[in-house]
Amino acid sequence: MCDQLGVSRSSYYDWNTPSAARTKRSELMLAVLDAFTRSHHADGYRKVTATLHRKGFTANRKTVARQMNLLGLISPGAQRQFRRAKQRAARGKDPVDLLSRDFRTLEPGRVLVGDITYVPTHEGWLYVATVIDLATRMVLGCATGSRQTAGLAIRALRNARASGLVQAGAIFHFDHGIQYRSKAFARECGKGIRRSMGARFECWDNAVAESFFSKLKTERLDWLTFITRKAAASEVDRYIEHFNNTRLHQGLGYLTPGERLTQLQQAA
Repeated sequence: MCDQLGVSRSSYYDWNTPSAARTKRSELMLAVLDAFTRSHHADGYRKVTATLHRKGFTANRKTVARQMNLLGLISPGAQRQFRRAKQRAARGKDPVDLLSRDFRTLEPGRVLVGDITYVPTHEGWLYVATVIDLATRMVLGCATGSRQTAGLAIRALRNARASGLVQAGAIFHFDHGIQYRSKAFARECGKGIRRSMGARFECWDNAVAESFFSKLKTERLDWLTFITRKAAASEVDRYIEHFNNTRLHQGLGYLTPGERLTQLQQAA
């Protein structure tokens, strides 16, 4: 074969005999694969490097990371983090906070707040999205569903607009939920709504929306058991009707939101 290819036999044997460097790389690759497998595919390159050092290998982190990359070794947790980082990079810039916890306004339909909560049923969670007018504390729009999606928040906003009480150029304030940060919701708000977002993990930035959900649960839902999502959704609708038109609101001078709306409209 060497004669046919015009290669000397010594060159062939030099090529066919693994060098010390090649042997070392192969041993390292097998050790990396073994350490990753023994961690149940959970360790990253730092922990794999530490495991190899305990076994006498002197490879640094960059070398181990390169070997893991060549072998396609990545933990499910890291994959999830990479996907989230990619989603964050593709997402537009988050809206600024236009309220700064100042929830005072006397102009109905000018400043809105919204959020999403969940209600347990025997069929699974029922998710509830609301849109509340700050001036009157009236729930202008509500939507329920079996999934916590951007579509749920969009339906609640559309229902609020259908009430005829949302002014053009109104501010809609919400928290850092992924539904409100979605492109679909941003497009919906682009039709005459200015978006406002509170800080992450700061429930007080959206205190009015959180307060309504607290009342919904403590005054009505926590005392009931729901077999179906439909039954829970009907009870949510009944409470909103009560909240808007019957329940006296201490912050409104013991008026109902409906009475407060009439009062502000007459004063305008």
